[in-house]
Amino acid sequence: MVKRILVADTPEGDGRLSRILAGHDVVLARTLAQAHCALAAAPVDLVMIGARFDDSSMFDLLRRAQSPGRPVVCMRSEHFESPAIGIEGLEIAARALGCTLFLDLTWYADDAAGNGAVRALLDALLSPPPRP
Repeated sequence: MVKRILVADTPEGDGRLSRILAGHDVVLARTLAQAHCALAAAPVDLVMIGARFDDSSMFDLLRRAQSPGRPVVCMRSEHFESPAIGIEGLEIAARALGCTLFLDLTWYADDAAGNGAVRALLDALLSPPPRP
């Protein structure tokens, strides 16, 4: 089933994310304002927010994007160094603020196997829970 996925990230990750999310309706946002408009325009099944989104607005969007039943994935889509906070600190903060999954795409090869593993993680988030 096709899902609507909001990807709020820098353009550098577009190619890989389009391969991973092929078959879904992907809405791209480059700014916090664009992301807010996308959330208001139509229901979104999954929100993915990059660590470098809109000059470090990941946590601002995370707070806004949370909704019962909608997973929010915070992610690092590329290697970067941050003098203010390390990747571990980003993950801890994102989880503390309620993200469903912190995904470090640099841990997965950008090939069929690596992207397939990431797709499986995301598909699991998008699947309805089994009925008792």
